[in-house]
Amino acid sequence: MSQGPRLRAIETGGGEGPPLVLLHGFDGRAEAFDGIAAGFAAEGRRCLAFDLPGHGGSRDFPGFGPPKVAARAVIGELAARGIEAAHVVGHSMGGAVACLIALFEPRLVLSLTLLAPGGFGPEIGLEPIRAVMAARDETSLAAALRTMTAPDFTLPPHATRGNNGPGGRDEIRQIFGPMFGSGRQGVLPLDAVAASDRPIELLWGEADPVTPVSESENLPPAFAVTRLPGVGHMLMLEAPEAVSAAIRRAIARAG
Repeated sequence: MSQGPRLRAIETGGGEGPPLVLLHGFDGRAEAFDGIAAGFAAEGRRCLAFDLPGHGGSRDFPGFGPPKVAARAVIGELAARGIEAAHVVGHSMGGAVACLIALFEPRLVLSLTLLAPGGFGPEIGLEPIRAVMAARDETSLAAALRTMTAPDFTLPPHATRGNNGPGGRDEIRQIFGPMFGSGRQGVLPLDAVAASDRPIELLWGEADPVTPVSESENLPPAFAVTRLPGVGHMLMLEAPEAVSAAIRRAIARAG
């Protein structure tokens, strides 16, 4: 097994089939996928939810920050675990990382499920992101998360488990500046992602205040788009059944 830098992961489930790899968004952590992973693990699917570089238990990963570093880190971690192919799921920034993994190592990715992914257009809603970054305790973090959801959504009690929380602020600020300091985000080569010839399920909330749902329009036909009325940016919290269904569609199409 590789002796290089490692990413923290929450591993659940088992079985011999290709695992499900779960990648959180900016200022998130592996626990964001606890509910989704539990359902697939109960069915006998091995699930690996990662803390991306600079986040959670991977705060000290060298060179953390750019999504390209995160993509290479996940590729290296899967190699260290002897995983040759996986179904990859990414939320927000994690969606951009998932796309880069498919570009860097196409044979590693059997399917992509992208949840309000970053990098599909230059626009980005910075105020909700800044609010989460500024949170200093569980109460203020919960209040900040509400600004990322649809207005009438009620956060469940466990919602803040999926975010960094008050710890690790220095690392998050270091990532924020290069990614969003201009008020815009970088855009992925979406035609190249589409050309990877893998099933791609794209799920987007129509009330998303962070990554505008308009960025799900006019995409290459390879992206199978589902838009959810009355749903904001936090899809795993707001629409877990729809998220699981999208993952199942991607797996089935790959099969």
